[in-house]
Amino acid sequence: MTLKLEDLVLRFNRKEKTLNTTPINRTFHVGERTAILCDNRRIRDELLGSIYGLVQPVSGCVTQQGVVSWPLGLKGGLDGKLTLLQNMRFLGSLYEDRLAPLNLEKFLRTFLDCAELSPRARLKDLKSKDQKVFYMVVALAFSFDVFLVPSAQFLMGNEKDQLIQYMKTVFEARIQNQTLITTSGNKRFLRDYCDRGLAIGPSGQKIFEGSLEDCLVWMKSSGSQADGIEDDDAIDESVFSASLNNEDSETEFLEII
Repeated sequence: MTLKLEDLVLRFNRKEKTLNTTPINRTFHVGERTAILCDNRRIRDELLGSIYGLVQPVSGCVTQQGVVSWPLGLKGGLDGKLTLLQNMRFLGSLYEDRLAPLNLEKFLRTFLDCAELSPRARLKDLKSKDQKVFYMVVALAFSFDVFLVPSAQFLMGNEKDQLIQYMKTVFEARIQNQTLITTSGNKRFLRDYCDRGLAIGPSGQKIFEGSLEDCLVWMKSSGSQADGIEDDDAIDESVFSASLNNEDSETEFLEII
């Protein structure tokens, strides 16, 4: 699997101002796990959105061999009017060839029981936090060649939380020998799962690339705010939501990994 950014130029809208990035060229190889670091969260999210195909670049292109995940933990094509089980079945039918070898309903129930949620509950009736848990659970049912991770919110929580541990166990199984690209600001997550760092400047230009530790040291020495830990690991969901929304459409634990 190879994923290439070729002369990629993006546009960012901030308070009616337009910021154009300088061209970005980068190749992501099989098994490579890269953290994209930048002071501007919007730039990171726009870049991740362009890799998935949600953000149209000003110029340049993204080429790939293999299947790229949607940004893990975001809504995907889920429909709020459907129940959790119906949504899972719907995505299972769309991505049937990417389903991990598992019993889909057993997989879902394992997580929902732990989160004290009913598979018969409608997605739109859940609290915001429970919806986000469901979004992450759904994504973990599939095997992709490239995993896009905008936030580590539900992967690096309380280590005594059984739901978090279940998610981490399955996540680690899914990304084994696969490519990972993350814009998370959680340093613990980056150190656990990334081996490469890509620093992006305020105009979107590539300003440093190397091992993750070298990149973090460089960011710190340059006085970058991205050196700090983002406790909430917040995502600018406006970058992703419009294209992912599908509201109007018709419509033993190790054994499930």
